[in-house]
Amino acid sequence: MPKNTKSSATSGTRKKNARKAAVGVPLPEVPVVAKQKKQKGQKKEPRKKVYIPPFKPAPPQPDPLDTLGLIHRLPPELVVILRSLGKKDPVTKGRALEELQSKWIDESSRKGDESVECDALVTMLPVWFHRAPVFFTHPVRRIRLLAAALHFSYLRIPAVRDATTFFLRETATSEQIETLMGTWCMLAHDVDRQVSLQGQKSWSSITSPGVDGETLVNLEMLASIMEFLQRTLLDPPGVHLYLNPPAPVAAPTPGIKKPGGKFIPAAPKEELESKVNEESDLDRNARLRFGALSAFRWLFDARLASKIISLDDLSGLLSNPLFWTSLYCGEHAPWIPDPEIHGLGHGQPQVRQATWALLSMLLQRYKGAIEPFIPILSVVLLRSAWVETDSGVRNALFQPVLIFLKEFPNAWILEGAYDADKQHEDGDDSDSDSEEFETKTTSTRKEHSSEAYREFLQFLELGCAGSPISGYPTVLVALSTIPSSVIAASSRTGMPLDDFFTSFWAAIDGHALSSLERKVPSASFLSSLLECLVFFLRRLLGGSQDHGALSGSVSDGLVSNNTRLQDVADELVRSQFTRIWQEVKARRLRADENDVGKLIASSLLSLHRMNIDFFTTAWDTVSSAILSQDDESLSLIPTVLRTFVDTFETTDLPADVTRTLISKYVQETVGNCETVLASDTTSAGVSKNIGVVITLMETFGSHLFQHTDFAVRMDNMFVNNALRILQASPQAISAFMSRRNDEDLCVELWHVLLVDVSQQIDMLSSLLDVIDTEICPKYLRPEDGELDDVIEHLFIEVLNGTISTSRSDLVKRLIQVQDFFLSENGQDILFQTLVSSLSSTVDDILYTTNAPFTALATVIEFTRIMLSKNHKLTSDSLVSVLPNVFIVGYLLPVTFPTLETPIIDAARGVWNLCVSKPDNGLQDVLSGIIKEKLKELFQDCSTYTRPEDILTLSGHKPKGIDITPLADVFPTPGEFNTMINSLPSDPPDPSLAFIESIIPAISEFENPTISGLEFDSRGYSAYIRITSALLAYLGDNRSIAKENMWALRHILILGQYANDALRVPATPSGLFGPDVSQSELRRLLGKVHQLSTYLLSTGDDGLHSQVTSACISNRATTSSDALVSFVVDIVNHAKREDAVRDALVLRSVLKHLFASASKTESDQWLNLARRLEKTAPQTTVAILASITEFAPEPSRMDRYRNEIASDILGVPASRANTTGVVLLRRLAATAPDSESDVVFLPQQRAVNVVKTCQTWISSDEDIDEDVESMMPLLFIHLSPILQNVAGNHWEFIFDVVENNLETCSFADSATLTMLGRSLRLILTIQDLVLTNKPLRASWDGRKESILALVKNLVSMKLDDTDRSEPRSLCRELALAVIQGLPDALMNEKTLPEMCHLLTDPSYEVQRMGYSLLHKAARKRTEYFVIESAVDTEDNVNAEIPAELLAILQSNLALAEGFHDSESDNVEMDLSELYAVSGYLLAWMIMFDLFIDASIKVRSQYFNRMRSLGIIGDFFIPNVFDVLDLFSGKKKAFKLDIWAVDDFFIEHFEPESVLSLRLLAAHIYHRALLTVPALIRSWISDCSDRQLLSRVVDYTASYFSPGIIRAELAQVRQADPSSELHTTENLVIKVSPSAGEVTASYTVDDQVLELSLRLPNDWPLHRLDIRDTKMVGVSEDRWRAWVLGVQQIVWQQNGRIVDGLTVFTKNVTLHFAGQVECAICYSIISVMDSSLPQKPCKTCKNRFHASCLYKWFKSSHSSSCPLCRSDIL
Repeated sequence: MPKNTKSSATSGTRKKNARKAAVGVPLPEVPVVAKQKKQKGQKKEPRKKVYIPPFKPAPPQPDPLDTLGLIHRLPPELVVILRSLGKKDPVTKGRALEELQSKWIDESSRKGDESVECDALVTMLPVWFHRAPVFFTHPVRRIRLLAAALHFSYLRIPAVRDATTFFLRETATSEQIETLMGTWCMLAHDVDRQVSLQGQKSWSSITSPGVDGETLVNLEMLASIMEFLQRTLLDPPGVHLYLNPPAPVAAPTPGIKKPGGKFIPAAPKEELESKVNEESDLDRNARLRFGALSAFRWLFDARLASKIISLDDLSGLLSNPLFWTSLYCGEHAPWIPDPEIHGLGHGQPQVRQATWALLSMLLQRYKGAIEPFIPILSVVLLRSAWVETDSGVRNALFQPVLIFLKEFPNAWILEGAYDADKQHEDGDDSDSDSEEFETKTTSTRKEHSSEAYREFLQFLELGCAGSPISGYPTVLVALSTIPSSVIAASSRTGMPLDDFFTSFWAAIDGHALSSLERKVPSASFLSSLLECLVFFLRRLLGGSQDHGALSGSVSDGLVSNNTRLQDVADELVRSQFTRIWQEVKARRLRADENDVGKLIASSLLSLHRMNIDFFTTAWDTVSSAILSQDDESLSLIPTVLRTFVDTFETTDLPADVTRTLISKYVQETVGNCETVLASDTTSAGVSKNIGVVITLMETFGSHLFQHTDFAVRMDNMFVNNALRILQASPQAISAFMSRRNDEDLCVELWHVLLVDVSQQIDMLSSLLDVIDTEICPKYLRPEDGELDDVIEHLFIEVLNGTISTSRSDLVKRLIQVQDFFLSENGQDILFQTLVSSLSSTVDDILYTTNAPFTALATVIEFTRIMLSKNHKLTSDSLVSVLPNVFIVGYLLPVTFPTLETPIIDAARGVWNLCVSKPDNGLQDVLSGIIKEKLKELFQDCSTYTRPEDILTLSGHKPKGIDITPLADVFPTPGEFNTMINSLPSDPPDPSLAFIESIIPAISEFENPTISGLEFDSRGYSAYIRITSALLAYLGDNRSIAKENMWALRHILILGQYANDALRVPATPSGLFGPDVSQSELRRLLGKVHQLSTYLLSTGDDGLHSQVTSACISNRATTSSDALVSFVVDIVNHAKREDAVRDALVLRSVLKHLFASASKTESDQWLNLARRLEKTAPQTTVAILASITEFAPEPSRMDRYRNEIASDILGVPASRANTTGVVLLRRLAATAPDSESDVVFLPQQRAVNVVKTCQTWISSDEDIDEDVESMMPLLFIHLSPILQNVAGNHWEFIFDVVENNLETCSFADSATLTMLGRSLRLILTIQDLVLTNKPLRASWDGRKESILALVKNLVSMKLDDTDRSEPRSLCRELALAVIQGLPDALMNEKTLPEMCHLLTDPSYEVQRMGYSLLHKAARKRTEYFVIESAVDTEDNVNAEIPAELLAILQSNLALAEGFHDSESDNVEMDLSELYAVSGYLLAWMIMFDLFIDASIKVRSQYFNRMRSLGIIGDFFIPNVFDVLDLFSGKKKAFKLDIWAVDDFFIEHFEPESVLSLRLLAAHIYHRALLTVPALIRSWISDCSDRQLLSRVVDYTASYFSPGIIRAELAQVRQADPSSELHTTENLVIKVSPSAGEVTASYTVDDQVLELSLRLPNDWPLHRLDIRDTKMVGVSEDRWRAWVLGVQQIVWQQNGRIVDGLTVFTKNVTLHFAGQVECAICYSIISVMDSSLPQKPCKTCKNRFHASCLYKWFKSSHSSSCPLCRSDIL
């Protein structure tokens, strides 16, 4: 039998191995041998080391899927999920849990117990219970949360719950129950709150009693759970390893051998796998321990419920010192000396907190059963509590510590007697791991010092370890359980009381209580200190020998007697109270002063009840400190004294000595103050002493003045030193007056102060501070207006803004309490000054440009203050100020939206306050005044308030006033008529007759304009201003508009004036200012059209007959219809005045009425027109034109036309200018539309009318321009009738046209009507000759001369380019006439002559002009190409027209709305948009010049553009601005859905910002194609890197792909006649995907090859030219060829085709024997594609002419570059 040898392993090692072994196989029983006592002095024998093999982990548990054959019984989809549950990857596990929940458990719950899913879930129960412990303890929180939720929903299925019950009761093994139930219970108490709550749901479902009152968890299960929890607490790594056994070790992976021969070993499998567990081992152990500890609390509750009150079965755990290390925050617990054993609670506050909670539960519920463990608990609890570092754990430990010390007060003795080394000594002759504690009775034991007490002192030094509020209340409780002997034995200095209080005060010395909130911790500190002081004093007086040991070394080793103890106690009291007062006074102990007083008073009372001597000592200490008066806080001593008075009873000793102390302190304080005031002490010294007096008065109140001596001294001091006290402390004056109950004395003191302050105005602020305290008496008033003049002067300075802000605030404060400072007369003067200032300030804002609101803010604030504080104002006073307050509060915010909100709120507040008073008379007066003011502002053009602002104000319905706009602010109908009668009735410009045919075409009107009118900020005269407001008001209130039809006439006149201003904005009408907004006028027109359409579309059926009857009979209408009365009134106005204005109004009305008229009604109106022929010819023309254009053709209209024509035939030439022109106008007014079926006149009568006109012209009479202007208008209608009639009438018509064209011009607006009608006649003739051959023959004979005249008119540039609609229409007609201009009339000069068309304010002119200029540009380029080709002396220079350059060299000023708009429909002035479109079209013409240009011409264009720098200086800034490239990449215009390579001008809409941007993008695309070198030059010079990056990215994204495709397509589809197709042995390959072109030339089976590769951002960066194969060519020559290709493509703006063509010519001619140029080494010139033909007579070398020219220019000589001989 082998010898029984003892292991050499230490006790800790053996315990670790034992715990590991306990996981698998139970330990064999070891017989216990009685421990023998070791002899004294006997030495330990050396330990004999024995090898202990490590514990082999338990093998992995087999998967029930395989062992139970469930894999064949379960659905395959479920098997896949269950297999995934066993994977290590947490993502896979999570997805498997989610799928199991959603696809099976949720489906089963939805379908019921009879479903297939439910059967499968019941069958898979063993698999889930096999996997569940791993999920319940998984390191990933999400996995635990999913598992807890799934487990709960899984068990809610009734069939599964029944199967679970059966499994746990009948089938499961004890090991399965222990593992499943233990982890389940830990899941319900997980460290994560959400996981715990989710786990509690399933756990409570099995632990709560069922219907039968029984639970699934029985006593046997409780034991199993307890066993698992113990294992988890002591060995969490073992439990984790048990639940997650390692996989079988696979064969090592062979290494990898690199090509170099170095062997690389394979990485371990653990490194290749992803980290499943992201938490460290320490965190995992803590998490498992926390769950186990929390589960133990539930376990103990369950045991109590099962009436198990014994803890014998847990004695091994509860007596295990290792387990209790979970209470200790350090790494090594002091009760376990083995340094290899680490504390379970180290670094894990949650574990410590859970252990304290468990201990608290044991102490409360297992008080009797826990007594056997008191020795170990005494040590672990006292050694752990005072050193805890975590605040959360500290809050949890105080309760169990106090309970334990209260129940087991001998814990300090047990802790002191504990010997860690002795208790854990491994005996040499025994395998026992512990010995019993050796305890002795108190009478025979030797005293030991307590480390726990020292840690307790350290706990105090640190301010209760950082938890003073919760810690200090426990100090006395803990201290009361510490025996005095322990305190004495633990003292290191021999002075235990000094040690204790030194440690206590160390928290103050070390600033341990320093925090943002120090009052509560300081109060807790002071309260605990005084309690401990009283406690120790009681012990010293107890007389016990143990308590006597607290006196320390003072006893000199002898037993202390009562005298000595008394001395020690007195000294202790004196020292502590002295220290307390010093710390409180120095503010190091920052407790609330009331708390300090209460705590000291309470302690004094305790000392008084304990021992009168102790009280006397403490009182003497406190009183001497108080009387010294050297504290920094003025309120400390009074507050403490007041607290003493309130605390002490009035009859005992403490109250007597308190009254004596207060009397002394008050007399000393007043005496010091009197002395300081009598001396020359500074204000700081006076302020300090006065502050003490103030504090006394505030603390003790008026009771101090009940003492006569004190009252007299105080009265004399304040009255005689009033100003000096005010300077030092205004609070002193307030305190004195509020507590001195003597009105006469206070009034006297106030009068003295006012007189003194009037001499020193700087003291006014201090005096206001006295009043602002709101504790001064309200009866204080001035006597003789002491401050009236001073305050009035200050008030005026404040209102004028000539004073500082501080003084302004001072006056505001004064106004609020003016009764205290101003007399009644002074207050009235101040109010009148305010009223005057408010009125002038409001007028300045309303009538002055950019008036600041600063003064308004000041005056309205003072108004608010004065009206809100002064309740004595009369109604007259309010009437003087409130109208302006109303304007500020309600009108100015509408007029000036930038007005500050405080000003508005202040004004409205004042208004609402005043009008809310029940005074109807005041409100009526205010309403009348305000309405008159608003009506005045309504018509006043000099104010910045618009009428619309007043209408908006009325819509807000201010309180106290009801404004009806039509009755209160608008003029009456009579006033409207008076205003309109004073305005011009004729159009402002005669050219308007071209647009409105009813306007007579006379050269000058009688009164077209009116001068001297005033305009408002929008450019509106008074009438326009009021009428536009009327339009806005009626447009929003259409029911009111129907009731006031008289207003429609003025609205229509407004529309007429606005329309005239839009059509001829440059012609002043007198009704609109020069800066009126065009968009505003268009808005007005739109509103006029809307309202007039609404009002004129609601007439009765008999309206026309009623109107015509009333007008013919000249009587008033009897109809009740307002519309009938309105139309009659309009006709009567037109008849009466017969002015153009009224005729146009009548035409506007009839336009709407005739929309539903019948032929009969048209006849009625025709009858009325015939009645008015003589009395109102203008009105007649208006009615006739309206009938012809808008109404059905009347049955008598044809006869009427013939009558007019017949009358014309009888008019002689002498009456042509009078009667003739009237008849011509009337006949033209009856002309039907050319598209209608109505015949204007019979053919013969039409011939006769023309002949009559011819007779007039051929006569000797002077025919007016009016007649000549009416003839083309009439001929337009007669031409279709006369086209087939032979005769000289057509020659006459052509003569009239030519004569009109010769006499008219675009610059003369008086001739525009004649010119426009003549051009329309030409267009009519051009349409007729298309289908009429005889007429075409006649037209061809006169065509060229007429078109030449039109061309000359168009070519004429106008100096004044102001927008005019008649002029633009005439230009459009002229351009339409010459669109098919013969080549004979177009030459190289046409382009510069007509470039000005692009700057025309009309887009139609720009568009049609571009079409003409496009042809002219090509004509000009064609001319230069031909001339340069035949030019041998380089005299021809292809110039860019200066007129075009002038347009291009301009900067666009884009409006803000251009960039703010999204893509379309932006509100902008059309003239600005048209300017942009004209500029962009000019660049289109610029690039059109390059079309079909030769290389030489292109080079000349290019060099001119480069020399001018127009690309970098103008093109790029303007075009990039339109594209928003300067605004940043995010705001740049996106072109994703747009193609930029083509643009169709006919679909261009310049009113759309989107169209402009697309045109700009197309132009940039053309620039990249046409002049890429100039774009690249700008790129290279750009210093803004961010802009450069945006441009390159923008170009590469939207432009480069299309350009590259175009370049490659041009190469692929080259001209069949070009060298690329005709050259033999040449092969061109194109790779679109790679953007590459390769040219291969074969020579004797050898290939010479050149490759060109385009970059992605071509043409911004160079192309890559690769000489892949160079055969039969010298390197210099090849390099010259490549350089030539680069120059053509890169510098000469050539295309890829051009470069390849030059390269092909060089190669072909080289192999054909052609000599290259000796300068550029190329055969083909890159400048003009010429051969070297200029020889040197000496050296015989040939040169390109362009190369020689460059050489001569650079060398300044004409010598040969090679032989230096003269060539010329």
